[in-house]
Amino acid sequence: MHVLGYNIVGDGTPQAFIPILTGKTEVELPLTRKRFSNANFVDVVYPFVWRNFSDAGYITLYGEDAASIGTFTYRLKGFKNQPTDHYTRTFFQKAEGMLKSMNCLGSIPLHKEWFRYMGEFMLRYDKSIPKFLLAFHSLLSHDNINLVQVADADTAEHLRKLHKSGAFDNALVIVMADHGHRFAQFRGTHQGQLEERLPFFAIALPKRFRESKRGKVAWENLKENKGRLTTPFDIHATLLNVLHWPTEDKLKTPGKTSQRSLSLFTPIPLSRTCAQAGIEPHWCICLNWESAMESDEQLNVTHMLARAIVQTLNSFTKPERKLCARLKLASVESSQRLVPHSSLLKYKNVKDVDGFVPDLAGATKAAFAHYQIKFKTTPGNAIYEATVKYDMRSNTVTVDMMAISHVNKYGDTPHCIIDKNYFLAAYCVCYDRV
Repeated sequence: MHVLGYNIVGDGTPQAFIPILTGKTEVELPLTRKRFSNANFVDVVYPFVWRNFSDAGYITLYGEDAASIGTFTYRLKGFKNQPTDHYTRTFFQKAEGMLKSMNCLGSIPLHKEWFRYMGEFMLRYDKSIPKFLLAFHSLLSHDNINLVQVADADTAEHLRKLHKSGAFDNALVIVMADHGHRFAQFRGTHQGQLEERLPFFAIALPKRFRESKRGKVAWENLKENKGRLTTPFDIHATLLNVLHWPTEDKLKTPGKTSQRSLSLFTPIPLSRTCAQAGIEPHWCICLNWESAMESDEQLNVTHMLARAIVQTLNSFTKPERKLCARLKLASVESSQRLVPHSSLLKYKNVKDVDGFVPDLAGATKAAFAHYQIKFKTTPGNAIYEATVKYDMRSNTVTVDMMAISHVNKYGDTPHCIIDKNYFLAAYCVCYDRV
């Protein structure tokens, strides 16, 4: 089943996988960024869900085919010990040093070898032994939005073969992407924005389970939830349900909007908002944005906010000014504004004693608005998309670095800072690239 409302909660693969595997965001967990001397190994401080499965008797596997940009090893400190029973990092590290092209292993496409390995893991162990498998393929798609189609037929064949073999007879199967493409030219379109924030997510339950008493309820809820707002936090809650299935009554009880993580097997409220689901406005696709470039006044505000964002970027790179050039605003590509709904601003009271008829005679003025601005900077011609909060009463702007996306490729312009401080790479143009 294709889950249509699956919304990311942050930028990049770690912000997709950390909530799925721990139920928390990176900033909520102890420090693991390897550039800090007091950083922890991720397996020491992260409550990975595969441990829950291992404790329950599951054989576990975790692997990624792009070792050089691993989710937990590129800018995080990585694992102190082997995290799962099967772990593929050493193989792909060796392959990267030996192969001329990481797309092929001899005459065989590397993704087909990846599929073969996953299939062997599922079939070599007896069916009575439970298994947890997380395999992440990114070599084809990471740098080229078009190459992923090369694996379409092979992916379908791989899944069909495992289904026919009986490997999925008692398995929850999830096929998903971490996020949409972040740097392709297509990302500059509105459709590209949506696809970045709404990656593919599909889930399947075994037929035998769907026909059981609790399985029927879970399946009906899942079908109902396919169009509801869901997040990586919800996937974490769903995985925990696999280990500890709720009673039939609990499966029928709607999730509370006060909870950030809601299982897909229970009813997710239709009224759920991005704020309740833990999605910042910058990433939320459930908002009505209006153009903020329709008048001279709007243009003045937009350019003022864009300059404030660039100033923040320069403040962020200031400690490394000997390496990173100061950025200047070159142009504003687009600007959108999010304000409270007009009916909310007009609401004054109720006209009837039962509270059914609203009185919309109010004249409340919005005190603040969120702006989403796309702009270009020089040197380097970087294109950024940022969401900021503008307080119209005090004429102040709040800039959150986590709500700024670099949306075109920056190539080797930040080469001088990559190893020293990866976090600055998206905002740094080295002087020899000016």
